[in-house]
Amino acid sequence: MRAVSKVMLLLGAIALATAFAGGQQIRRTETGTVRADLIEYDFGKNAFRATGNTRVTILGTHNAELRAPELTMDLSDQLNQILSVDATGPVYLEVLTAPDDEGLRRRIVATASAGAAYRQSTQTVVLSGQAVADVTTLPEGNVEAAHFEGQSIVVDLAKSTLTAREATIEVTTETDVPGGQ
Repeated sequence: MRAVSKVMLLLGAIALATAFAGGQQIRRTETGTVRADLIEYDFGKNAFRATGNTRVTILGTHNAELRAPELTMDLSDQLNQILSVDATGPVYLEVLTAPDDEGLRRRIVATASAGAAYRQSTQTVVLSGQAVADVTTLPEGNVEAAHFEGQSIVVDLAKSTLTAREATIEVTTETDVPGGQ
């Protein structure tokens, strides 16, 4: 009977440890870097303004880079999280998405004439004014591409969607033909 009790106690401890480990939080780190000719920080309002060759790079679940002539940013009170970015002028955005259920990633390269707005709370980037986006599937062996043009384009990283308004889409698929024909 003692052997059975010890085995039951051991199994109970393993089950408890597994349940505890399953309930633990996983910490993910995202790093945001801002580069510009000039960065101004108003610490009274906790507001950032960057001008001249601005570039925001975010590395984490999704890797993204936003370039614009000028931008403003809101950071958390602890200065450890970018809450929003508003970029003006012609903007360039490049995103490498997190892998989907099949392990595929998407590269989104987009431009817009008026600007872009990023919101951390919704994980969206809205590009405004003659927006254009090219989406390709990675790994490189998958040569499929979609070309979007619209008045505005919304990249929703949380939902893994791209929405274009007043838009057109062109899809290109390359296939290998036996015998080179």
